[in-house]
Amino acid sequence: MKIILAFDSFKNCMPSPEICRIFRQQVMEYAPDFEVVSMPLGDGGEGTARAVTDACGGVMHDFEVTGPLQKQVSAHWGELPDGSAVFEMASASGIELISESERDPMKTTTYGTGELLRHIISDCGIRKVTIGIGGSATVDGGVGMLQALGVKFFDNMGVELPVPADGRDISRIGSIDVSGLADEVKECRILIASDVTNPLCGESGAARVFAPQKGADQRTVEFLEKSLENLGRVCVESGLADNFSSPGDGAAGGVGFALRAILGAESRSGAELVLDQLKFDDALENADAVITGEGCSDSQTLCGKLPAAVSERAGKKGVPVILLSGALGKDSKALEEKFSCVLTLSSGAVSLQEALDSAPQNLVRMAKAIVNLLQISR
Repeated sequence: MKIILAFDSFKNCMPSPEICRIFRQQVMEYAPDFEVVSMPLGDGGEGTARAVTDACGGVMHDFEVTGPLQKQVSAHWGELPDGSAVFEMASASGIELISESERDPMKTTTYGTGELLRHIISDCGIRKVTIGIGGSATVDGGVGMLQALGVKFFDNMGVELPVPADGRDISRIGSIDVSGLADEVKECRILIASDVTNPLCGESGAARVFAPQKGADQRTVEFLEKSLENLGRVCVESGLADNFSSPGDGAAGGVGFALRAILGAESRSGAELVLDQLKFDDALENADAVITGEGCSDSQTLCGKLPAAVSERAGKKGVPVILLSGALGKDSKALEEKFSCVLTLSSGAVSLQEALDSAPQNLVRMAKAIVNLLQISR
C-alpha cells in the first residue's frame, strides 16, 4: 500500500517535517511493507521555504536581517536547482519572532524582508524569487521592505521618513522616490505565494482584518486603515499603481500591494504553487491514500488552504484523503464533504497549552490507529 503524508505545519506546535517524521515512524513500525511518501508542506507561511527546498533537492541558507522590532534575526532562504530562490517573510518579519506582549503593528517593520530579498537578488544574482507572505507581524504597507530595496519615502514637507519605517510612519507619506531601486530588482521575476485575497483597505482590508491578530486595538486599527489608504492614494496619484483595491493587496499588512504595485510581482495561490513545485500530482500515481492536516481545521480550510488543495488534487485521481488536524473548529461539519475521514488529535476538553504540549504523543496515538485502519481496509 502506498500512502502520502502531506501535512502543513501545526502552527505554534509542530513543523510539517516533524509531523511527517513522527507519522512515518509509526507506519514503519506497524506496517513496514507500506510505501510511504513524505511531503511536508507550507502555503506561504513558516516552513514553506524548507518544504520546497528539501523536496526539490535545493540548499538552505541563513542571512542576518533586521527583525520586525529592529533587532537582528537569522532569516533563511532556499536556493533551488533551477537557479531560483524561495523564502517566507515570516523568517524575517514574522509574528513568531516576537513575544505576544511585544506585538504591536505600530512598531513593527518589514525592513528585514527587503534586506533578505536584496541579498538574494543583488548579492546572489538570482532572478526568480518566490516569496511566501504568511505569518507576518506587520501592517506597514511594505514600506520598510521597499526602503531596504532603495525606495525613499517623504512627508509633505519633503522630509524623508525614518529608516526603517514602521506602522506609525506610513500615515505621513506625501511622496515616493523609486529612482534608487536597483535594475536587478526591476528585472527579477517575483512570485507571491499567498492565499489571502483581501484588498489593501476597507472592511475586509489589511488593517481591519489582520491588525487585531498582530496586537492592534480598535483605535490603532482605524489609524492604520487611514495610513494604508494614504499610501495607496499617493502611489496612484504618482503613477506607481493603477489601484489599491486588487485582491491580495492586503496580504501581510499591505506587503501584497507593495510587491504588486512597485515590484511588479505576480500572485499565486500559496497552496497550489507549493504543490506544483513538489510535483504532488506525480506522487499521486498508484497512491492508495493521502493523509493531510493543519493546526486547526474549520470551514475556512475549504477556502483554498493546503488540506483542501491536497484533497482537490487527490480527488481527481480517485485517491481518498484523511484529514488529521490538531483541532477542529465549531463549523467543521462541512469538512466531511471534502475528505474521506476527518480526525483530530484532541482527546477531550483541555486548555490550549495542554493541547500543544500533548500533540506529539497524540499524533503517535492517532498515526497508529490510522495505520491499523488502513491495514484492515487492505
